[in-house]
Amino acid sequence: MKKKTAVFVFAILTSMLLAGCSPYVSSYKALMLITTDYSDSASMSFSSFEGTNVFSMKAKEDGAVLAYTGEVEGSGSATVYYDDDGTKKELFKIAAGEKTVDSIPLAGAGKVYVIVETDGKCEDGAFFFDIKE
Repeated sequence: MKKKTAVFVFAILTSMLLAGCSPYVSSYKALMLITTDYSDSASMSFSSFEGTNVFSMKAKEDGAVLAYTGEVEGSGSATVYYDDDGTKKELFKIAAGEKTVDSIPLAGAGKVYVIVETDGKCEDGAFFFDIKE
């Protein structure tokens, strides 16, 4: 009985610790969604997407730059945010028929979150993010 209790307590503590790893949570409905999430790059392309998708990357050096592209060919709109210093900041907004390509300098080495949030249903879109050291 003590062994089962210990395993149960360990499972609860582990899930509590893992839940605290990211301040942001992904929650979405999607059709034909393809994502990648590597330590220095991330992407998503979709036929239909509604909600929030969070990517976690890492800048290894000071002076790193976050390069990005975003495109919505169908309908809808999205706002993309980033957090490289504990503060969620707007990166760009994009609406149907628009495309953006740009980059920004990051605050320094460390964890970088990119958060894609749609304003309702968004169709035929793609987003790419790459940390250049």
